[in-house]
Amino acid sequence: MARRLTKEAINRLLAKGLTGWEAGKLILQDMVDDYLYRESFLTEADIDTIRSTPMQGADIRDYNMFIALGVGFHFGHILGEWACVDAGLHIAYLDGIFRDASKRRTVELFESSGPRIVTRKQYEDIITAQTQKKLVFEYSLGYVIEERFYAIAPPETRDEIDEICPDVECTEDFASAVPEKYKAVLKQAIDDIRRLYISGKLPTAFHKEDAKEAEPLLAKWKAGRLSEKETVKLMDMLFVTGERLYDCEELPEWKDYANKYHQYMFADEDGRFKHVYAVLEDYTGVWVDENGYYDGPPKASEFVARDSEYLLGLIDHDDKPKKSIKTVATELRDRLDTAEQNIRMVLAVKAILDAAAEAVGLSIPSEGGMLALPYMRIGAFIGMYNLRLGALKEKRLPWESGETKLDKALKTLPAIDPEKLKPSPDSLKQLKDNVLKHAQGHNWLQTKMRSLKYDDGFDFSQSRV
Repeated sequence: MARRLTKEAINRLLAKGLTGWEAGKLILQDMVDDYLYRESFLTEADIDTIRSTPMQGADIRDYNMFIALGVGFHFGHILGEWACVDAGLHIAYLDGIFRDASKRRTVELFESSGPRIVTRKQYEDIITAQTQKKLVFEYSLGYVIEERFYAIAPPETRDEIDEICPDVECTEDFASAVPEKYKAVLKQAIDDIRRLYISGKLPTAFHKEDAKEAEPLLAKWKAGRLSEKETVKLMDMLFVTGERLYDCEELPEWKDYANKYHQYMFADEDGRFKHVYAVLEDYTGVWVDENGYYDGPPKASEFVARDSEYLLGLIDHDDKPKKSIKTVATELRDRLDTAEQNIRMVLAVKAILDAAAEAVGLSIPSEGGMLALPYMRIGAFIGMYNLRLGALKEKRLPWESGETKLDKALKTLPAIDPEKLKPSPDSLKQLKDNVLKHAQGHNWLQTKMRSLKYDDGFDFSQSRV
């Protein structure tokens, strides 16, 4: 942008007489400086001198153009501030609802850090349910070898290997993580499983698509001619059911494994497996239901989002369903659409005022341009909204409950992409090339806004601007 005039330069201009362009530009620059919170460089006497400058012909047209621009800049400043505030109010409304959903997840995190209270019967039923899933689950033979290794290795071995390789994803990972001093134990574990397989006590299977590769390797394994590299490869192709492992007397570790509760195992399939439990022994108090299960007071997390759900109409006074998720999602989207329309307005007005300021050589900050503060606030609103939405859409963690109606309604909302709310690149180019065209009267800014085109078909022609 052009460099700001000094007071001495202005005095020289006034002394020699002003063209219509110079007079109009000085007045517009003074107005813009006021919007930018910069000290005015024109005195009342300076303004009187400018206005009393005799003009005719082209000077009058130039001066009137700047007066029209001034009306547009004044209206644009007010419109931009108003649109920013209105967009912020709608986004803040949505943010309050997002925060309630987020608070519920936070409270659930703290609830999950302590044990869930259950009766002895309830705990045994949970263990039995998980055991049944373990028995029908198919385990890779590599994992079976890993458990056999830990069963015959010194107790401290598991901790040592976990430090070396905490995330074991295949047999090769595990084999390479076993320290040299335990290699003989690993070989024994592999030999034990091979012996059980050959004897028929541990029948295994492989997927059809692996048959071409697995069958010749199996033949070599039976004959004891499989290399170490081929062995670890074959182990990940073969699998055996938990029931076969449980029934194999030579693998007692699998009975302990099947009958012991493991937090998070199959938690995605059954929410009971997400928690640590504290067991009430022989408790028959008021908090036990007809099945002998602990039925304590509602958890705090169940109330966190209740106000939002009630205000949105998802539930009534008695916590019963009222509006459908689809209806509430549509209402929330209407809020977002209103916010986006206001964001479009701020971006459009800023683009027009910046283009006009550059066309006539006004001095404005290059880093922010016109409407810098509303533009910055809009960016903060958008960033906050997108952050909340992104957090809500992240994969739910094991300690979190299933999605609430509020979560489902909020997750239908899209992120705000400010680039898609700007006029199209072609429209912005045309604006820059013709921004001073039709700069007359009191409707210059409105005319320019209605001329803007958008890639999604939006336009301001139906707006009251």
